Amino acid sequence: MNEYYCSYPSLAMDVVMEAFETTEHQGFEPINLGKGMSSFNPFDRVNVQLSNTLLKDYIGYGDINGMMDLRLAICRYYQDWYNYDLTPDRVCITDGASGALTIALAMLLKPGGEVILPESCYPAYKVMVEILNGTCCLVPMKGCAIDLEALPQYISSQTQAIIINSPSNPYGAFLGQEELEAIASLGVPVIFDEVYQSLPLTDQFIPSAISYCDRHLIVNSLSKSLAIAGFRVGYLIVPEAQVKLMTNVKAVLNMCTSLPSQIIAAKLMPHWDLLVNQHCRMLRQNWDLFKQTAQDLGLSLRTHPQVGFFALVDVTKAEESAMALSLDLAQNHALCSTPGVDFHQSDNAFLRLNFACPSHHIEIGLSRLANYLMNAQFVANPSSITPRKSLPARSDRTYSASRCYEVQ
Repeated sequence: MNEYYCSYPSLAMDVVMEAFETTEHQGFEPINLGKGMSSFNPFDRVNVQLSNTLLKDYIGYGDINGMMDLRLAICRYYQDWYNYDLTPDRVCITDGASGALTIALAMLLKPGGEVILPESCYPAYKVMVEILNGTCCLVPMKGCAIDLEALPQYISSQTQAIIINSPSNPYGAFLGQEELEAIASLGVPVIFDEVYQSLPLTDQFIPSAISYCDRHLIVNSLSKSLAIAGFRVGYLIVPEAQVKLMTNVKAVLNMCTSLPSQIIAAKLMPHWDLLVNQHCRMLRQNWDLFKQTAQDLGLSLRTHPQVGFFALVDVTKAEESAMALSLDLAQNHALCSTPGVDFHQSDNAFLRLNFACPSHHIEIGLSRLANYLMNAQFVANPSSITPRKSLPARSDRTYSASRCYEVQ
């Protein structure tokens, strides 16, 4: 019967995650730097109560496009931060950003149509396009972003959409306002994925493409900014003329997003400034720790992210692929990472590591990685790897010497 079914190969990150989660780590503390979620807890700052009286009013289907209170809160956000007057009818609450991307692609893509993507991008884009019987056209990168000079040359009569992820996963880089405007002026519908937009690692203002949403689509998520990934609350913004189509697609896919999740998100939104500011403060502190620890351990970073959760550690000198290395770390060293092959097939000798985790996980995780690389002779000069003086005080004491060697 298998011949009747399509085949979608597993992403490398899912293979590694499964290996990590199904391996007995023999009592050693498992360190997960592969999963794209934050350890920030908004409920330590804001008390949200859901009573039986409240919940009983939300056991049926809700508005297809989402609770009005939550959509109005999103509109206020764009008014306050970008001086853009967004009406709630153009906003659809979705099951995370993935739900928003699915709706957006279903609206734009016809069978056989082409979607333009940067050569290195969030891997789910390609899978979603394939599920919808479309094809991907990959544009070369220039630095950590799509090559804007080359982009127009890739537009053809088959092009039905462009996906732009700014700020980007995995690089943590973002496009400036002029660059966003140039893309919006190409005459092709653009899906602007902005899920990390509100989480800068510096005081630099991160532009949004919201000014162009009268012609294009915006994907965003409260799962990242408010650190409520498990509640799956994202949203899609569309031009006024596409509201009916958006609603029709959403109704067919799942009728409405979880109402308790929407209630929680709506109760958190009035505390946006407090929560996002404190979330950003945690991310900046963790990035500083990650950067310093990596430097002290002799680990080479591909980029210095400006936004988001992730840093890329270069493993070019390894004697095996990043995928094999990542699997070995997951199965034998209680460390989960994401191999670069998911993001870039021809330039993937890196691991994407999440620093939006408990801070001691950064020190333990990077120490395990550095130990692994050194003792397997995967670095050119192992003697250059030295521990931070503060590491022994936070050492991973449950990690046996047979599996992890102390860096001297």
